[in-house]
Amino acid sequence: MKRMVMLACAAVLATAPALAWAEQTPEQRAAAKAEGDAMLAKAGAAAFFDNLSDREGETGITLQHKESGLHCVFTPGREGNEVILFKPDGTDVGCHVVTFADSRTVYATKSDLTLDQAMGMAVAALKAKHPKAKPYRGKSSQLVAMMQASGKIPPSRTERFIDGKTYESVSVAPIAGWEIKLRMSGEASNAEFLSNAGDGMGWLVYVVKAAQRHGLGPLAAAPAPGS
Repeated sequence: MKRMVMLACAAVLATAPALAWAEQTPEQRAAAKAEGDAMLAKAGAAAFFDNLSDREGETGITLQHKESGLHCVFTPGREGNEVILFKPDGTDVGCHVVTFADSRTVYATKSDLTLDQAMGMAVAALKAKHPKAKPYRGKSSQLVAMMQASGKIPPSRTERFIDGKTYESVSVAPIAGWEIKLRMSGEASNAEFLSNAGDGMGWLVYVVKAAQRHGLGPLAAAPAPGS
């Protein structure tokens, strides 16, 4: 079972839409790092993130929040890419990412809320913005279900909705004193794809990466020096 979960984690990291780009050349990685540095400087957030974009094997602009492990990957040059510093001490940050299929903001907030508490607040905020939204119960990915049931990754929840022609979802995972949250929007016609690849396997990338930062999970690595 442990081997199956490890293979599943590797599959998630390899197949998430945000990471599905071809290997970059050294020149492309350098350009991505420069763009990432500019995004961090604009947000005043350089002290709180590691820019991993020029590391061999990375694709796109890759930024990771040092304390929470929030892992943000952006397509270079795409309009709407943004790092957000909600609190000046770096305890509440976000990344707004526009992919080919959705618009998403992923957050890391220092928090002691339980999963149920955090999820309740997140759903309430979504419904306040989309009062006519109806729950969406799509077909779940077997891979996602297996990983969540394994107990090898931190518990998380996702709630999905349809509001007219729009698909809306919120995902939450408390990890080592941080609340990692994903808010995603897309076209309702793409709901099945988004619920599998976006806030399904794609969401688990955020969970696994943050867990790794804190030495948790089957693919855990030691925290980076100085973290």
